[in-house]
Amino acid sequence: MKKSTPAELTVMKSLAFLAVVFQSALLYVMNYRSPHPEEAIMIGMLFHFVKFSAPVFVFLVGFHIVQHTVIDYRQYVLHKWKELVVPYVTWSFIYVILFSSHLHVIDVMKQLFLGEAASHLWYVIMIMQFHLLIVIIIPFFYWIDQKKYWKLFIIISAMIYIGFITFIFPIVQSTSYIHYIDRTFLAYFFYFGLGGMVAYTLPTWRKFVIRVIPLNTFLFLSLFIFVSYELFTSQGIFSIDLTMITYLKPSMVLYVTSEIFLLYALSITIVQTKSRLYTVLRFISRYTYGAYIAHMFFLYVFAPIIPTTMYSMLQAVILFTITTIVSIGVCYIIHATPLSLLFIGQAREHRTISILSLSKSKKSVPS
Repeated sequence: MKKSTPAELTVMKSLAFLAVVFQSALLYVMNYRSPHPEEAIMIGMLFHFVKFSAPVFVFLVGFHIVQHTVIDYRQYVLHKWKELVVPYVTWSFIYVILFSSHLHVIDVMKQLFLGEAASHLWYVIMIMQFHLLIVIIIPFFYWIDQKKYWKLFIIISAMIYIGFITFIFPIVQSTSYIHYIDRTFLAYFFYFGLGGMVAYTLPTWRKFVIRVIPLNTFLFLSLFIFVSYELFTSQGIFSIDLTMITYLKPSMVLYVTSEIFLLYALSITIVQTKSRLYTVLRFISRYTYGAYIAHMFFLYVFAPIIPTTMYSMLQAVILFTITTIVSIGVCYIIHATPLSLLFIGQAREHRTISILSLSKSKKSVPS
């Protein structure tokens, strides 16, 4: 048993997917097209701007998981296996064939279990851990809600999380296979907890993110300047490496958290307008997982056809546009076929609650 999805979360999911594809396009251009230093600076700043994708996805998973009240654990895990793991395995083998120069059984299994077949597949390995822990998560969040400890929970979670990535993570990261802790639930539990809190305090949360827009906008811009400064001073403008940008440092935690607040407020606004943009984003949200795991394949298919004579930023935008359209289009075409489960999981439209339909209740968003 679980409740329906608020419409603004559907919008956030689509925005996070678009951010992932744009990151991949920027990364490809930076690595294979040798942009000029001034273009590299712009690409680095834009990469930071759309770096919110994985934390937002974890935030959304946290919201959905804690909404469950009664589950059959075996049935739940089986459902998630079909929905997430089966297409992950399919695409992992495709990426191994596409990117690996030699196919050794041990190497293939290592890539499969660690999410290394492609640069974005680590997310599936990490997020499945939260689903496997659902029997612990549900009663814990229920207890927090009964005690009304939400403010204390978020404060303590933030302190523990920042302490973990500041002191513990740098140590274990360089220690043998333990460095793969960056793809465990420990590396993203704060965003999951934030999403869980929102599920229980939705009306209050909506009012809060709207009320703090002016202050949070200033905070976000300040943090954006700071993390960009960190990038350029640590690497230099002539040797920017986007793969070195990590979520797992205190400045990025503060930056991404601020951006999540802004994205939530933006998503509320998009839903309230009921514009074509909302219609498009709602359509995209039905296929985000399948398009997410498949988009890298289409990016590498279409990248060679983009002329190298144009500006690097324009190349990235064109590559992003083509990859997005083809990824979503292919998922749309095959979602009703027997190939759906194998390649894209169970693409379906989740029932959503429109904010406007709640405007007459106490749970409405302030106008």
